[in-house]
Amino acid sequence: MTWQSSLQLHFDCASNTAKTRLCHRAHTGALMVQRALYPEPDSTDSTDSSQAGICHIYVLYPPAGIADDDRLTLEFNLHSNSHAVITTPGAGKWYGQRKSLRFSRPSDSSKFNNGTQSAHSNTSNDCFNDVVSAEQHINARLDDHAILEWLPQESIYYDHSISTANNRFYLAKTASLLTWDIAVFGRQAYQETFANGHYANRLEIWRESDLLVSECTSQQANTRWFTSPLGLNNQHVHGSFWAIPSTEVIAPELQNNPLKLGQYLDATITEIRNLIDTQSLPIHCTHNFQGINCRYLGADVRACFEAFYQIRELIRSRWYKLEPHRPRIWDT
Repeated sequence: MTWQSSLQLHFDCASNTAKTRLCHRAHTGALMVQRALYPEPDSTDSTDSSQAGICHIYVLYPPAGIADDDRLTLEFNLHSNSHAVITTPGAGKWYGQRKSLRFSRPSDSSKFNNGTQSAHSNTSNDCFNDVVSAEQHINARLDDHAILEWLPQESIYYDHSISTANNRFYLAKTASLLTWDIAVFGRQAYQETFANGHYANRLEIWRESDLLVSECTSQQANTRWFTSPLGLNNQHVHGSFWAIPSTEVIAPELQNNPLKLGQYLDATITEIRNLIDTQSLPIHCTHNFQGINCRYLGADVRACFEAFYQIRELIRSRWYKLEPHRPRIWDT
């Protein structure tokens, strides 16, 4: 059985209460959400209730994993001034193909882009392949002054999995985004490596018509990318965390000058690196004059997740003036 599932979530903000509402949701197939939650504390400033109005959503997928030619499509639309934290209740699983599909089309392997990794602005799927694969597509649109935190738990890629993931975010000028992706190749507890299959993942972040971030990885299992010091260097956990600020952090007359935004990001990077040093966090960070990127490469998925969580709290405090808050689902 294959699943064709979709989920649409729209958020708006009631200006008189500063509360973000899940104003529209629609789904087909197995993708769904529970009710909107508001677990964050009231601000220490009694005149500001904006933090308590942040909307938390858990995306549920009862089949628990993606396999064969499953296709999941998620669309998020955040209207002006809304703030949503969207996460998952557990790890995502990309299952291996059924045995009947693994070797039935021996010529398919030639269709993969072996050993390639690219970063470019082409929005087609040319870096992926037309072999039967499990697919997940995420599209998010953020209006002015909207904030999205798309923070799913890790994705585990089983041996023989054929996966394609597209993640595209379209930001208005004053919107802000926090998003991470944590990939685990194989199941080490079962002495299973990612020895067969294909991994394809694309991330694009746009601000209006400008492409801020473009990453595209398309790799067959057992290529040099998994072993080379220029790739995963024989590690099986990789994480990437992007934080894109609103352009309002700099003066209006300077907002088209990337160097000015870079100076603002430099100050945040300095604080992040101090935190990395004092807490011995196993990550590295930099920026591209548009957003901050933190990366992890190693063998401990929890170390990656906890490091990203600490960076997230620092950025929320510095950029959004928010008190610390950890979604309870991450500890269950």
